[in-house]
Amino acid sequence: MNFLERRLEELRSRGVYRSLGGSVAGVDFWSNDYLGLARLTDNLGEGPQDAKQFLEKRAAVPRFISGATGSRSISGDDDRYHLLESAIAEYHGYPAALVYASGYLANLGLLSALGTRTDTFLYDELVHASVRDGMRMSPARSLRFAHNDVEDLQRQLGKVRPDGEVFVLTEGRFSMDGDLAPLEALSAVCQQFGAHLIVDEAHSGGLEGKSGAGLVADRQLQSQVFATLITYGKAFGAHGAAVLGAPTLREYLINRSRAFIYTTGPAPAQWAGIEQAYQKLSRHHAGQYAALQRITEHFQRLAKDAGLNRFLAAGASGPIQPLVFGDSDRVMELEAACRSAGYLVKGIRHPTVARGEERIRICLHAFNTEAEVAGLIGVLGHG
Repeated sequence: MNFLERRLEELRSRGVYRSLGGSVAGVDFWSNDYLGLARLTDNLGEGPQDAKQFLEKRAAVPRFISGATGSRSISGDDDRYHLLESAIAEYHGYPAALVYASGYLANLGLLSALGTRTDTFLYDELVHASVRDGMRMSPARSLRFAHNDVEDLQRQLGKVRPDGEVFVLTEGRFSMDGDLAPLEALSAVCQQFGAHLIVDEAHSGGLEGKSGAGLVADRQLQSQVFATLITYGKAFGAHGAAVLGAPTLREYLINRSRAFIYTTGPAPAQWAGIEQAYQKLSRHHAGQYAALQRITEHFQRLAKDAGLNRFLAAGASGPIQPLVFGDSDRVMELEAACRSAGYLVKGIRHPTVARGEERIRICLHAFNTEAEVAGLIGVLGHG
């Protein structure tokens, strides 16, 4: 047995081994396609900025038909990309935006570029793994504060050395608990201490606010939030991410973000997908969001009737509805039972969540029906 086999066997023995399942049939209660935009087939010829036309114009240069061919700092850039980034910034109420190939890369690129040896990151203890990895790639000091605890953040800020910049990191909606960050209170504390607030809106961008512009825009905090991360693989139904902020932040990242400089730029098809995602969102957000709210309320009513509400994570108000059982074996048994009944949910175990916080993560969607929700609750209630 070589060293890789030994390490894999250790993962199996600890019950944290992962594998890919390929195509899986069933009712979707596990994807992040909250509004159903990924499966919504609009005609490409609609809208003021036509994604089909975008691709056709980009393909006029033969060497760019299928790939970017290089970093955006060399051969992978295009005037239309700059126009789209300007439109993205305007949509969310920011002066500038910079697109990355994925949300993971955006967090790595942003945080690793910002932090220096004299700087400090203060992060909510439940931030995403990509935020943690971005901090690790920086020489800055990292300190955590209790989840959504503004008073604890104040205490931590009082301990920070005064010789560098301080960045406070949180999410708009947290991916495992489904609750919202108290952005107004966090922003006020950051203003008080001269800290820079950074908000990862992976699970609130495309959902919250007018036309899905996000939680920061909904709270009108753009001038107080140093940077907002919008990702396109969830509610937008596309792929990629954008960092929103001041023009100087965009310029700085172009010069200092290794995850931007040293990687091939997004392919033309990805840019077109992002553009089309905004077209879909601007046309369909209101109706799809209303449908999502109705199905979420229906789920919560049935969960209460079935006695499952005692397992719901506190503050889960949107499409992410985690049932926290605190037992890894039970969680995996429930996942298997749901799968056998035709309902796709995901059991979440350590290290994704803390030990004792194992859960079934349920994602609700605008396209789920009341009958589907009732069927899922029936399986979980008897598990």
